[in-house]
Amino acid sequence: MTNTEHPSRQSRQALVDKNLSDSVKARRCAALAVMDVTANGRALELALAETPDYNSLEARDRAFARAIAATVFRRSGQIKAVLKPLVRKAPTAPVKAVLQTAVAQIVFMDVSPHAAVSETVDVLKSSKSTLGFANFANAVLRRVVEQGKHTAAATPPKANIPGWIRGEWERAYGKIPMTKIAVQLIKDPVLDVSVSHTHAGLGRQDMAEATGGTPIGRQTLRLGSIGDVTALPGFEEGSWWAQDLAAALPAQILMDQFEALDGVRVLDMCAAPGGKTMQLASAGMEVTAVDKSSGRLKRLKENLARTKLPATVVQSDALEYDAEPFQAVLLDAPCTATGTFRRHPDVLHNRNPKSVADLVRLQDKLLPKAATLTAPGGVLIYAVCSLQPDEGMPRVTKFLEATPDFSLIPITSLPGLDLPEDRFDGGVVRTLPCDLAKSGGLDGFFIAALRRAA
Repeated sequence: MTNTEHPSRQSRQALVDKNLSDSVKARRCAALAVMDVTANGRALELALAETPDYNSLEARDRAFARAIAATVFRRSGQIKAVLKPLVRKAPTAPVKAVLQTAVAQIVFMDVSPHAAVSETVDVLKSSKSTLGFANFANAVLRRVVEQGKHTAAATPPKANIPGWIRGEWERAYGKIPMTKIAVQLIKDPVLDVSVSHTHAGLGRQDMAEATGGTPIGRQTLRLGSIGDVTALPGFEEGSWWAQDLAAALPAQILMDQFEALDGVRVLDMCAAPGGKTMQLASAGMEVTAVDKSSGRLKRLKENLARTKLPATVVQSDALEYDAEPFQAVLLDAPCTATGTFRRHPDVLHNRNPKSVADLVRLQDKLLPKAATLTAPGGVLIYAVCSLQPDEGMPRVTKFLEATPDFSLIPITSLPGLDLPEDRFDGGVVRTLPCDLAKSGGLDGFFIAALRRAA
């Protein structure tokens, strides 16, 4: 390698190929993905997909690699506390990532300590640049086996949330809710599915009986674990789609503003992968789904085909899209997505204050654009799956000050959900991941409903 090579490429080359077992390859994939997310701000799923060997592994080994990497981000502060007294000098990025993945296995996952230690050492031995750290790692990890669980247990869960994010959340929501949110981060997420209103196949109660799931909210079925969703009853028939309970709320709030839904023209801006599009279509609305990503639109079209639901799909940058105004517009705006950490803990580690500021500027452009596509008397829903305060009410306040023909539609409750009253302060909705904690929590969302003057 030369000094002019891209840092991420250097890091990847530090763990080059060798004849390895699939379980060692899975561990190496996890370490490479952790490095990529940390150094380059990549999404974990994308980092894994572009890691050598990952796509050639069996499904079981790919799931293992993802579980290891996700655990590193879910338990980052506790892992740091475990390693701190054992590693005096900061190791290179590849060695650090390998050690983090090993601690994740030994302390937090149901993995044999012997296998975790020996196969982690094999990962380091697979490259000349890390071979010299094999004995060091072996000694460190044997100490982790002896004392790692005790150290981790003595470290509060809030240590797993990066300091700048923790500070924003404590100021916005309070220290006690912040502590509860942190506890939700270290729990395995549940699987929520939205059941189609119109499908002739399995209904929600039928699915509940077939899967042991629990109906929650108005359209959601909550299952105890994620597993292989394609193996669930009703998948091939298109009876349902995966969608967090909180993610289903914006479309439900929109639909609540109409007495009759059949034939109502609605625009789903930034629509992919299509959960809200399918909600609106299954209710009988005439949906136009717009998104600029061809890859994400491919998934949306596949979802529509499987669920046999109609929608007009348009590939376009939402800021450049133009059409006759709609009776309703749903803008689930691009955001930091920090509210989705229950399933995507990497979002807490590939964001920074600059990324928040960049997205706020985009949101401030998208809201006025959505307004131009809303017909007089029509409804505009603004939502973000973010817990960052700047992406919520300040955006709506700024928009309303500049757009006097729009006003807030106060939301004071959500039928079917028992949420604290302060989740509706100011006439908007703010869900926190610690809400409904006994049944598995839900994503952090901000939702506001607006109406254009007739």
